Amino acid sequence: MPAALAAHARNLVGPLLRSTYRISTVNPDAIPPRGPVLILCDWNNIAAPSVIKAAVPRPVHVWADGPAAVPGPLLSVTGDLAMPVTKVGVEIVDRAIALLGSGEAVCAIGVEDLGYVLARSQAPVVPVHVAAPETKRPTDPPARKSPIVLTMGELRSFPQHLMTDQVSRMSARAAGEWARQILVDSRESS
Repeated sequence: MPAALAAHARNLVGPLLRSTYRISTVNPDAIPPRGPVLILCDWNNIAAPSVIKAAVPRPVHVWADGPAAVPGPLLSVTGDLAMPVTKVGVEIVDRAIALLGSGEAVCAIGVEDLGYVLARSQAPVVPVHVAAPETKRPTDPPARKSPIVLTMGELRSFPQHLMTDQVSRMSARAAGEWARQILVDSRESS
């Protein structure tokens, strides 16, 4: 069922977004056509979840916090994961792990529990750098017909030295730092 929701959202939102913005994708083949993958996005804007869905070549669940999660009720209708404002997001983190465990693609935008999810799922990672016009506030979408370029980095397997049977605070931090460094390196090389 979650895969169908992500596919429907992509099929409905994609054409609308491509007619609203000039979206282009560099290296879309970096996203594997099947199997678990965690996409790390560096653009935390209200339009980010929709743009990611329109640009990624397969259905993707967006896991967001901050400005990208502002349309939380809409995100949950499409099978996405918006971090709750009023309570701890344990249920959302568990759903992200379950989606990756069932071979889905999940895009993380501005989330803090990334290291724990990576340590539990050991999913491969693809960094995505988004070049979009600046907006006054992150809760403002870019102007119509703005060019938005998504540059997909190379697929990175979860490192062997970080794999553990029991996830600890230390292993979650190490996995989170590994992911953060991948995102920084991909931004610098774009």
